[in-house]
Amino acid sequence: MAAAKSIKFDLINNAKDSLRRAVAVLAWRDIESTDARFKQAILNVAHCAELLLKERLRQVNPAFVWEDIDKYPGLSARTVTVDKAISRLENIAKVSLAEKDKKALSACRQTRNAIEHHEFEITEKEAKVILGNVLSFIFFFAKTELKSDFEEDFKSDDTWRSLLDEFYEFARAHGERIAAVLAARDVPLTTCSECEQYTVDIRGGACELCGHWYDPDDEG
Repeated sequence: MAAAKSIKFDLINNAKDSLRRAVAVLAWRDIESTDARFKQAILNVAHCAELLLKERLRQVNPAFVWEDIDKYPGLSARTVTVDKAISRLENIAKVSLAEKDKKALSACRQTRNAIEHHEFEITEKEAKVILGNVLSFIFFFAKTELKSDFEEDFKSDDTWRSLLDEFYEFARAHGERIAAVLAARDVPLTTCSECEQYTVDIRGGACELCGHWYDPDDEG
């Protein structure tokens, strides 16, 4: 008899799976109901962000993922909350999160908890802002703290382009983040004619957000 097949996700792949599901409903509108789309996106984005924070903690010390480190590695013991994970990362690993990201993660977590445990209500505008900010945080945190480019998973087809087109709040949030990083490097910027974000090196090259090619010689 063949051995039973096990189903296993490490923290990174568990997070990636939830992210793929969130991006799919936001980029492709496979779920007809707008309410259902945002509900599923919030659940999956919150899950992804929490797992990435835990993965960064695990890289410091696997015991830090547990609320009570003395109970590591007992699977029946509780793992840390998002707030505790952020606190440990800042105090122990010296990983600093922007206040804007902390607020977005907190709002996303509170909405996720309401979805999972009770009835909930949120305006579409609020949902879009929360999702846009937390999605941007996920891609940025994965790249800077986990050395993993999650964007690549969506650029092999039209998913990334569709996400930017369908979800302006994400394009704006991520564009602002990219622009801030580039400005800190003294990169002279101009607005991309495709995604309309301030994410193109004025000297020429691909837009850092959408990938559209900009040639200054073509201007004028």
